[in-house]
Amino acid sequence: MTYSKTSDEFIIHGNNEEYDYSYISQDKNIIICIIAKFYEMNNGKPLKICEVQDKTLNNYITSKKDKKADSSKSKMDEKYLIDTKKFLTDNMKELLIDPSAKGKKTGTIFSKHQTIKHVSLEDFQVMKVIGRGSFGKVCLVQYKKTKELYAMKSLKKDVLLDQDQVESTLLEKKILQSLDYPFLVGMVFCFQTEERIYFIMPFVRGGELFQHLRNCRFFPEDKVRFYASIIGLSLEYLHTHGIVYRDIKPENILIDADGYLRLVDFGMAKILQGDEKATSFCGTPEYLAPEIITGEGHNKAADWWSYGILMYEMFFGIPPFFCDNQEKMYQLITKAELRFPKKINISDEAKDLLQKLLIKSQDQRLGAKNGFNDIRTHPFFKSFDFDALEHKKLEAPFKPELKDSLDVHNFDEEFTSEDVVTSEIPEKNLEFIKKNQEQFEGFSK
Repeated sequence: MTYSKTSDEFIIHGNNEEYDYSYISQDKNIIICIIAKFYEMNNGKPLKICEVQDKTLNNYITSKKDKKADSSKSKMDEKYLIDTKKFLTDNMKELLIDPSAKGKKTGTIFSKHQTIKHVSLEDFQVMKVIGRGSFGKVCLVQYKKTKELYAMKSLKKDVLLDQDQVESTLLEKKILQSLDYPFLVGMVFCFQTEERIYFIMPFVRGGELFQHLRNCRFFPEDKVRFYASIIGLSLEYLHTHGIVYRDIKPENILIDADGYLRLVDFGMAKILQGDEKATSFCGTPEYLAPEIITGEGHNKAADWWSYGILMYEMFFGIPPFFCDNQEKMYQLITKAELRFPKKINISDEAKDLLQKLLIKSQDQRLGAKNGFNDIRTHPFFKSFDFDALEHKKLEAPFKPELKDSLDVHNFDEEFTSEDVVTSEIPEKNLEFIKKNQEQFEGFSK
């Protein structure tokens, strides 16, 4: 066989009596592995494999017409032979015929990396736990071959099945792999084992905005303006692509090494078309829009409510309608008047913006008609340079202290002190996963 290093083309060479077969496939390495495996099983010797840099392989293929003209003709150039065993070792991890993966649904689902196309759990060294969610944990990991650092989110398939979250996780994966915006955390790799789905994302080193806010208690107005501008642009990008985020909160916002914010975790996101509204009850209680609580149906305007709640919390250190009693808090969100603490002074422009974002009626809320364009033209953002912000030309009001690339002190010690060992899934849960494994087939499409 001959394959191109720079394209998806490969050739299966015939013997002296046959002509060659040319193919193009993104899975060429996997196909070559399968053929090489069976060739060796049947012939007791390794298949010869050549690797060339040419994008098209016309110079290496013997056509049917060539064979008729010269039955002994062969265009396979053995000076390009590679080590077949090494080729199999490098690529077999993703195949079900790999003895170590016998009987398991394993392999790479998605890769956005320019040069690395196939990864598995064995390719990563788990360094630290840096977060935890409903369906698994988030760890700092290092890709062993290149020493690159990533955040790895592991999702237990049995929990996803039990809580009917397979479809929403599939949507999250599709959103993550399509994101291309500097203030959003997208996906680099996605792969699966029999027990778990793994999302590999960039490691944002400064930790959660939640931690920073908890340390400072509240932010000055210039810092709120800087952060609110980034989050507003991020929501605008999502809304332009039909995505309602539905889970704005400080825990879902990370700070990068330059002090800019990155929005993460799209597990609650929903794609809405046109004037379509969602009716599901989802989100974090203190940030829920009134229309989500009442069940009247919600759209992108629900994100602008949560955005207003977050701004209020950055100004005053606590959400405006927070209450330990959840039912009472829901009553306050849907009925109570917005009030401002007297101990902390903010400008009249800031108060006016919060009042317009936190209007109970979703149709009257600022941002409901023209999205972030209505918000960015408010006097609170007067003279703010959004173009410079998008190009990261503004000096951030805060830059996290980082000792080295593995510094995780900006993440909650509750997580970083955890054992990194992966917990075993009970046998009965494994059987449950095996019976429902077909539900995860959509992840590979």
